[in-house]
Parts: sequence; structure tokens; C-alpha cells
Amino acid sequence: MKFTPLKFQGTLAAAGVALMPYIFLKVNIFKSDGQISLSDLSLLTKPSLEYVAALLLIAVMGSFVVIHLSLSVFFLRELIKWVATSSSFKEILNNPLTNASLFSPLISVPMTMIVLFGPVSFFVPQITENMQLLMAPAFAVFCLLWLPLVILEIKAVQVFLTNQVDYLSLNFGWLLDVLALGAVSLFGSSLVNASENHLISNAAAIMVSISLAVGVVIFAFKMSVLVYLQVKSVAKPTVNILPAYFLFIPPMCLLGFSSFKIMMFTSKSYGVDLSTASFLTMVFSYAGAMTWFVFAIYRLREYLGKEFLSADFSPAQWGMV
Repeated sequence: MKFTPLKFQGTLAAAGVALMPYIFLKVNIFKSDGQISLSDLSLLTKPSLEYVAALLLIAVMGSFVVIHLSLSVFFLRELIKWVATSSSFKEILNNPLTNASLFSPLISVPMTMIVLFGPVSFFVPQITENMQLLMAPAFAVFCLLWLPLVILEIKAVQVFLTNQVDYLSLNFGWLLDVLALGAVSLFGSSLVNASENHLISNAAAIMVSISLAVGVVIFAFKMSVLVYLQVKSVAKPTVNILPAYFLFIPPMCLLGFSSFKIMMFTSKSYGVDLSTASFLTMVFSYAGAMTWFVFAIYRLREYLGKEFLSADFSPAQWGMV
């Protein structure tokens, strides 16, 4: 299959599957507020249902960590070669209907960093033990993601405003830039709360606040356009685009959770009581995501029941993961 930045949707999905067992282990089995590691397995009673469940979850987590990291290295190499040798990059960038696909790597790479500090640290506890030493390199990676993201977003907005756009051709894949803004913001807000270096945490907080503000504004605009088009249209999108309906959910959660983390940092560092605002942000974010999830299932019930298993693969299907 010819290279396209949308291939990074696969690495993103693998990262998500790696993170789910990690969070479940942390919250429901090891019941920890801090970091967890493989050595915590010895604390469980064996044989027991919890012990067996932990083994299964660890196996799933480890498998998808390997899949995610392997695919990331392979696709990053292909991406560099594609940008350097292909004219497709500029063609896609200057097309307002397709340039959102260029944001896929900027969604996957910050999730790689989150996987490193989460599931990978479960197997390699030295990462957790040297967390503060890793904050400066992690901040450098955040800057290398944040700056291209902002530049690419400015260019995408410029292309949208200066070209004639066939609005009827727009679909929920148009939200990939918002998803990138959410993913980079989540990585940055995690650094903000994890770093003990005030310069790093304050600089990252300012940068995250900017990407969050841009993300919320663009998200609101694009969803208004897309919902209006869906109400106006009598026909559903083509089969290969239908799963993109689910792409509303990740940015809603990522922007909400990142905002929550920034509010927590602000409250802790500057004594501003944002507990009510942060609580309402989380409730609104996840209530909105779940409401849309139910709507998407209802909207796509015929596709899921009759066409999903028989339809040809399309990158939009990763949005369901």
C-alpha cells in the first residue's frame, strides 16, 4: 500500500489499546495513584481472578506496546522519505479537503511519549525512577511537536480561507487537526504536572494553553459546519468514510482532559480555585463524548450490522478504536 500519513492512525490505535490495560491495571487491580510496575504483580494473591486478569492485561499491553513502537519507527522512516522525495506533501497541504490527513503523525508521536511514560515504564521501572531527569528531553520533544503543529495549523487555516471549498465533500476526517491539537496538549499538560522544574512546567503550561485555545475554537467551528452539513444532507457519506463519525470523541476527551490538567496546575501553583470549573470541564467533555458515541452507534447501526465486516479497509476505521 502506497504511503500516506493516515497510516499513523494505525499506530495511534495500537497506542490506545496499550494504554487501556495500563489504566485498568492501575485503577482497578493495583489501585494505585502513582506509577505501577511489573513487580507489583507479586502483591496479588495467586491463584486468583485478579491475578489471572492482570496477567492477561499485561500480555495485551506488552503486545501492543511492541506493535505501536515497531510501527512508529517504520512509519516515521517512511514519512521522512515521503516528505523529502515526494511532491504529494505540497499537493495535500494546499488542498483544504485533504490537508487534515497531514496531522496524523502529530497525533501518534505524542501518544508514543505517553506510552513511554505509562505502559513502557511498567516494564522498565528505571523510566519512573529517573522521571525528573527525563523531563528536559521530554520537553524538547514537546517543543518539536508543538511548533510544527502550530505552523501546520496556521497553513491549513490559510489554505481554507484562500481557496474555494466544496463543503459538501467535507467529512469527520476533517477533525484530525483538532485531534492533533488535543494529543499534543495532553502530552504537554502531563509534563506540566509531572515536572518539578518550574521553568519547564510554566513554559509548557503557556504553550498548552495556546494549543488548547486554538483547538477549542477550531473544534467548535468545524463541528458546527459538519453538523449543519449532516442535517442538510439526505444521504450518508460513502462506506469508507462512515467510521469517521467516531472521530468526534477523541478530541472531545483529549481537549477536556488537557484543560482539566492545566486547571489543576494553575490551582496548585498559583492558588486559584478552579475546582468547580475543572470538574464541569471533565463532566461536559465525557458527557459530550458518550452522547456522541450513542448517536454514532445509532447513526451507523446499519453499517455496523451489515457492512463493517464486508467493507474494504479504510483508515477511517481506526477512528472507532
